[in-house]
Amino acid sequence: LLVHNYPDRSRQDEPGVVPAMEAYVDWIGGVVAGELGESSYSETVGEGVSRTIPLSMQLVLYSQILAVAIAVPGAMVGARLRGKRADLAFRAAGLFGLSTPIFVVGPLLVFLFAVGSLSVFGVELGFSLFSSGRYRPIGDGIWPHISSMALPSITMAITTAAVYLVILRTEMLQQLRSDHVLLARSKGVSDKRIVRMHALRPAAPTMVASIAAQSGLILGNLVITERIFLLPGFGDYVIVAIGRRDVLAVTGALFVAAIILGVVNLFADALLLAVDPRLDQSARTR
Repeated sequence: LLVHNYPDRSRQDEPGVVPAMEAYVDWIGGVVAGELGESSYSETVGEGVSRTIPLSMQLVLYSQILAVAIAVPGAMVGARLRGKRADLAFRAAGLFGLSTPIFVVGPLLVFLFAVGSLSVFGVELGFSLFSSGRYRPIGDGIWPHISSMALPSITMAITTAAVYLVILRTEMLQQLRSDHVLLARSKGVSDKRIVRMHALRPAAPTMVASIAAQSGLILGNLVITERIFLLPGFGDYVIVAIGRRDVLAVTGALFVAAIILGVVNLFADALLLAVDPRLDQSARTR
């Protein structure tokens, strides 16, 4: 509705412009028939979405693998060595990830690891390691693909990893104060095993729930990241459609995004039941 009514004199004077509500009802009828509508340009909305979604899903997958790989060891270190230097280092890194906008992190990584030149108080930092500004599919080779996706994936992973780290560390610290952990320690179980088996495993459902809760933030970060690194993905498609005032393209893309969020949350609920069967038991009891 907002895009349809955006001030545009050339569009308002154009003959045959369909009113917003009538266009929306027609679009709903097309969705029921399996069509997302015709774009104002050379391809249909369905073709545009299907062309851009695979790249974006790759980026989301890589970034979430990185985020979990950072958050889980960091939370385990924080739970085991609470207040020590290693814990403080991970907490400082988490604070940086939470407080630094993604549109700052992305260009910073480009200057450090793609351009290879960042001047800080007269000191040149960085080295050219990864490429930036051109997507290379897996068919072009493993390293070219990794090089083109590394910086965008790290950029998206930093923010979500910080959230996962804080949530998982807090939950693990609560688990370490529970009675079953005190019993395990009285039996002489090592700290490493206690953290891994008696703190991390019970905290796993919280981790799964936090990943589902961050799905909206991940899609928002996807739009910014793809624009920073010039990736022709789903987020970039939405931004271009908004700039062109392509109403059907914007509506269809947001509809697909809503479906993705719903599927992710349903999958997370199913995974929570698999990870923690007590949830199913409590639901049946109620």
